[in-house]
Amino acid sequence: MTEQNGFDRVRAVDLLWAFKRRCDAHSAQGMPMVHFRMLLSDPAYRQEMLTRAQGFDDEELLQLATQLAALPDDAVLADTRSTTTETARADTARPPGRMQRPLRTLAPAALLVVLGVASLALFGLSGKQEVVVPEQIRSDTTWKAGKTYILTGRSFVQNGATLTIEPGVTVQGRAGSALIVTNGSRLHASGNRSAPIVFTSAAPEGLRRAGDWGGLVLLGGATINRDSARIEGIDAGDPRAAFGGSNDDHSCGVLDHVRIEFAGFELMRNVELNGLTLGGCGRSTIVRHVHVHRALDDGIEVFGGTVDLSRIVVTGAHDDGFDWDMGWRGRVQHLIIQLHPDTGDNAFEGDNHAEQPDAEPRSAPIFSNVTLIADRGSQRAHRAMTIRRGSGGDFRNVLITGFNNEAIDLRGNGLAHLVANGTLKFSGIALHATGVHPRTPLPEERGEQDDDDGFSEAAFLLGQGRARVVSDSGLPLQATNALQPVFTPERSVPNLAPSAVAQGEFWNEGASYIGAVRPQSRDPWFTGWTAFPPD
Repeated sequence: MTEQNGFDRVRAVDLLWAFKRRCDAHSAQGMPMVHFRMLLSDPAYRQEMLTRAQGFDDEELLQLATQLAALPDDAVLADTRSTTTETARADTARPPGRMQRPLRTLAPAALLVVLGVASLALFGLSGKQEVVVPEQIRSDTTWKAGKTYILTGRSFVQNGATLTIEPGVTVQGRAGSALIVTNGSRLHASGNRSAPIVFTSAAPEGLRRAGDWGGLVLLGGATINRDSARIEGIDAGDPRAAFGGSNDDHSCGVLDHVRIEFAGFELMRNVELNGLTLGGCGRSTIVRHVHVHRALDDGIEVFGGTVDLSRIVVTGAHDDGFDWDMGWRGRVQHLIIQLHPDTGDNAFEGDNHAEQPDAEPRSAPIFSNVTLIADRGSQRAHRAMTIRRGSGGDFRNVLITGFNNEAIDLRGNGLAHLVANGTLKFSGIALHATGVHPRTPLPEERGEQDDDDGFSEAAFLLGQGRARVVSDSGLPLQATNALQPVFTPERSVPNLAPSAVAQGEFWNEGASYIGAVRPQSRDPWFTGWTAFPPD
């Protein structure tokens, strides 16, 4: 390999990354999400994206496309299959085009410079110590306050170990990294309102984007409705990817006052990790005060198990806000999902089993006090709920506002049976400024659009009083603001009585209102520990 060829490869990777990010800025204008690994490895795909870029009036994008078109394929492909994606990300701290050389070839003065840079990498410009996380955590470990922990690849907590993270710790993920807590191990991440634990991108502020790193994955031994299940993105045959078992009281650990930002790294085409993934976690797992912000795929996805969640915020997810599958039967109270105008599909997407909709145990979560927010002026089609493939559920006191697609789409051929036996229930549902035509937020589906064997959502929800179209959500206009949202209602939803809150130790039985936040609350539960950075 010549030095010039090495320079060309690095330059090509930097250009491709800049090209991807510029394309992402045009997603609302119809540009599909550009898959970085495909750009690196598939010349035909790369050419397709370069051609599509020609259709946008963006001088910077056109210049990048022109420069990339002039590069020979080997400048892109030569080393990318054998290098890590961290190199592909160019580790934004390294200027474009800089080559790495062995320390022994450097002059003494240059060596001192390198050692100085290494010290900054270790302690950071602020003096805070940075610790590189190993790929395997096999024994009980504590991450200390005052330090920043750097994920450089997929790090597994395994062999029954417990990872404890102290309040105020920041965990930064580089491209391709993720923290995966395997079945039988535990994560104890308990921050507080003034010192939350933050999982975020390792890129500098201002350059952070959804998908900069993988995300947080917790795997447990509670029941699921498949004989075997594995988290995507881990090599076939690796036992650390497996989850599920027979213990519905299993605990994956504790997440409390935790933020997860800019996660969801693309593992392969159409396969991205979520901000937070819970696979087979049992009801002894504690997940509360968790904020997932700008995830490349789903904000939170739950695969089976019985895990409960409370006081949850999901903002700016690029796919669904909250997704479930494989027989999840947990409970959720006080949940806010905000879809940003240029990203996202559904606030909720609920499944039971794709091939066997009646598989047991059946997905049947209980949601109470939920606020689902979208910007009605978005160019994207946003739907509040898609419930399908045999999923049940109990949805109470839900405020839905601003979705420009249908409010609630129930799919499948067995809906009448699920409704008749009480497996699928709705009550206290407020529909505001939602639907292609807001006065008819639940349009009838006919012909090829009929995906539920003639079941009428309008008759089921509106005709029987389970849901009501309201003229006022009670929320301020700033509820849709992506940078400084205000989620506290100024007044109660008019003309709709809240449903009774479920009883039991888990539930806040005093939450007798529609939506996730008590109207006019002076100290709402989401303040002090959430944050909404654009990059």
